[in-house]
Amino acid sequence: MIFHFRKSARAAVFAACSTLSLLGSGLSLHGGNPLPVDWQPEPYLAKPAMESNDPIAGDRALLDAALQTEPPKYPLILDQSATPGGINSTVPNGDPLNHDVVCEDVLGGNVLHGNVLSVGDADRLWLFSTRRITSSSGCADLDMPRFDIDQLNSCGQRSSSSIEDYLASRSEGRRTVVYVHGNRMDAGDVVGRGLTVYRSIAKFRSREPLDWVIFSWPSEQQGILAHDVRLKAQRTDAQGLYLAWLLRHHAESATPTSLIGYSFGARVVTGSLHALAGGSLGGRVLSGPPIVGMNVDAGLVAPAIASNWMNHGGYHSEATKNLGELFLFYNQRDAVLKRYWLIDRVRGQLALGYTGPRSFAPRIDGSKLPVHSRDCAPVVGLQHSELDYYQSPCNAGAGMARLIHSDLVTQ
Repeated sequence: MIFHFRKSARAAVFAACSTLSLLGSGLSLHGGNPLPVDWQPEPYLAKPAMESNDPIAGDRALLDAALQTEPPKYPLILDQSATPGGINSTVPNGDPLNHDVVCEDVLGGNVLHGNVLSVGDADRLWLFSTRRITSSSGCADLDMPRFDIDQLNSCGQRSSSSIEDYLASRSEGRRTVVYVHGNRMDAGDVVGRGLTVYRSIAKFRSREPLDWVIFSWPSEQQGILAHDVRLKAQRTDAQGLYLAWLLRHHAESATPTSLIGYSFGARVVTGSLHALAGGSLGGRVLSGPPIVGMNVDAGLVAPAIASNWMNHGGYHSEATKNLGELFLFYNQRDAVLKRYWLIDRVRGQLALGYTGPRSFAPRIDGSKLPVHSRDCAPVVGLQHSELDYYQSPCNAGAGMARLIHSDLVTQ
């Protein structure tokens, strides 16, 4: 893996660390056989401009109602349904990928029975939390962020760890997948959600071991919903910088990396790749020389970012310099993302998770970014609900498995 480094002067003056005004601030919201999955992405075609007239112009009350489409909590559920789409849940050598396990649901107090990928000595599960450090991009420590880090077992039970232990394990060079959740996710629910997504992908995966990192950021609901969503949009800048700091260490240790983000979590993902390449977020740039050509594969589910942010000159325009492939799951019926423009109060601004792919800046070598997309409107409908994307026939889990093991699929 080759990385290209270029020098740039570190920003000389940062914004003073003071109490932020949150209202009216104008926020900018692998050898082997192919994996046994049947998920086929739609071809990447630029979409025509969509109608931007919205009958609820400026009506924040209706936005508040739309934002309540996803329940605030999800239990840790193991999928015991039949394998969707006739997919053969075996690895290339024909051995079963899953087996029965029983463990205590430490989140909900229930005993769980189901088919999940055995973790054991293969996969390692981590929790990185930024919930106890500042979400102000102007005050963020970009030299040594003080993450709270835990290692998890397959039941979600935690054991305290450290950034030193985590970085020391990077020398093995095995793939790491970073999952970033969306808005209104309480600290007590994030492990359950992260493991649910992990298990939704596990049934389609190769047995190649990986590290699964749940990136937990302060997204619990605060205040009325219209205010809450603008506050979280602002926080994604600092979170993108923190994740970029972590990705820099992945690059330096040549760790193969994949990123998965939902809603505002997708905004953190693209922001981190942009910052890693030397781009500015919230007036800050990452310490040290920019890194480009990291060739990260990213999966975005209902991304709450503007559809033009990864265009040339867009707010996250440098992100494509670190992207290998992009997997995009969108919904042209999403009642929340339809009103995305209300976040910045920019009439006609559309969300990438609503429009589907438009156009993107080129990759570092000047080539066109490969984008695999699927409109999941027939499954998800009007909802803004992450787990619905992992149901058949959308099957985001199969798509994410292809993303994680793209080197296995393409060889």
